[in-house]
Amino acid sequence: MADLVPPVNPVRPQDNPDASPVSGFDKWRRRRQSLAVPQPVELLAAREVATEIATLPPIKPEVVATYPRSTHTGEPRRPGILLIAVAMCWLSVPVTVTAFARWWWQVANIVDFHASARLLTWTHPDPVSAWAIVWVMVVGLITLLMVVAAGVAAFNSWAGHSWIRLGSLVCLAVTALSFLLSWWFSVAMIPLAIGAGLLWLPGVKTFMTAMRDFHSPQPIRFPTTGIVYGSQPLIGRREEFSTL
Repeated sequence: MADLVPPVNPVRPQDNPDASPVSGFDKWRRRRQSLAVPQPVELLAAREVATEIATLPPIKPEVVATYPRSTHTGEPRRPGILLIAVAMCWLSVPVTVTAFARWWWQVANIVDFHASARLLTWTHPDPVSAWAIVWVMVVGLITLLMVVAAGVAAFNSWAGHSWIRLGSLVCLAVTALSFLLSWWFSVAMIPLAIGAGLLWLPGVKTFMTAMRDFHSPQPIRFPTTGIVYGSQPLIGRREEFSTL
């Protein structure tokens, strides 16, 4: 007799017009419940191992890592010998300006016009001629080059640019144009030569190497923690349904 009993089919909403249809929220909740099935511990452990990303340690320049830092700027600390070198380079500027002021006072006096600079002594132009104006402009240009050379050496030494070690020799060669003027201008070479020589000491070289590594582009460091895989956490009002 049991074989003659027809199987009972589940009642579907489309078969029973009075039954309430399944809402979209119920479907979403059932789907969340079906996904929230406890998984074995071995599977979870395997997933945790698989999510780890093998990365290399961040690359840090050896000189920057061991060189002392400034507490105010975070840059490599400037050694005392560098400060003396920068001061000597800057000292060349007021010496040049003082020599130029003395020369200008002599030029204003017609009697000492030709004796104020070697260029004027060699060319011996007429003080009221066009050539006198040209040589006066040449003396002013040489003075300007001397001031700029000393300033370039001082500024770049303070900034820690390694090329200024050779650049200071070029600045010193520019200052050697003072021999075309007078010994008062040549005095400006003495502090600049001292500053250029101090830049070649080992302590200054180590500082410039650390400064170069400090300002070099750092490697990109990707995050290795706090990375979420799979379904992302809900945001907004949907968070209240995350436990369903």
